[in-house]
Amino acid sequence: MSDDDFGAGAGPMDSLPEGVEKEILTEAPPDNWKKPKKGDEVSVHYVGTLQSDGSEFDSSRSRGQPFVFTLGKGQVIKGWDVGVASMKKGELAKFTLAPEFAYGDAGSPPKIPEKATLVFEIELLSWTSKDDLFNDDGVIKSQITEGSGWKNPKQGDEVLLSLKAEQPDGTVIEEKSSIEYTLGSDVLGPVGKAVDKALTGMKKQEVAQLKCTKDYAYGDKTPEGATLTLTLEQIYETKDVSFESDKSVMKK
Repeated sequence: MSDDDFGAGAGPMDSLPEGVEKEILTEAPPDNWKKPKKGDEVSVHYVGTLQSDGSEFDSSRSRGQPFVFTLGKGQVIKGWDVGVASMKKGELAKFTLAPEFAYGDAGSPPKIPEKATLVFEIELLSWTSKDDLFNDDGVIKSQITEGSGWKNPKQGDEVLLSLKAEQPDGTVIEEKSSIEYTLGSDVLGPVGKAVDKALTGMKKQEVAQLKCTKDYAYGDKTPEGATLTLTLEQIYETKDVSFESDKSVMKK
């Protein structure tokens, strides 16, 4: 069952807490069924008003510049982290946020009084999918181009990939085009661990960018770390053709 099967509004899939009310003003296009997750970088337009008198206190639209933030990391008020996570790309929704999901008892003087209920019209313009691969901020994976199909390679699988490694200033460290690679091998040297982890979450034709600290890149050779651009061109299907089915002879 897809998210769309629940229809419009803050249905069961949204699980919005009491204190966050949502009304969808413009539905997302039918093909846009995905929602951003914690850690993704989202881009929105918004208009914020006070529920008490309808006065506007902030608007990205009046500045002509979308607002970008990382979802679920506390960079915005709690109601935003909760609300935007329930949206789809292209959706325009109105959120009414109780004080505990906005600026609390203190408010944010001079524009927002104490214990204020706020109303935001938010449009989710886009987002970049980001994953902290080792949960230590050592490798942050950003999806550049979405892949196709359903299969992800696993350890021991053979793939065709391209890899470009750059220093923060754009200097190319190494570049490999359309190479056959087996996950878990040591062919890629110091970046192999990061590449293997990223590949297990990628699909055919997906392009990803990995921002690596030096510990997941080239060590002291790149003290500021490195950025890897990884393209998964093909996932090979292999089968065991050995007599004893012990994988001693594999055929692509």
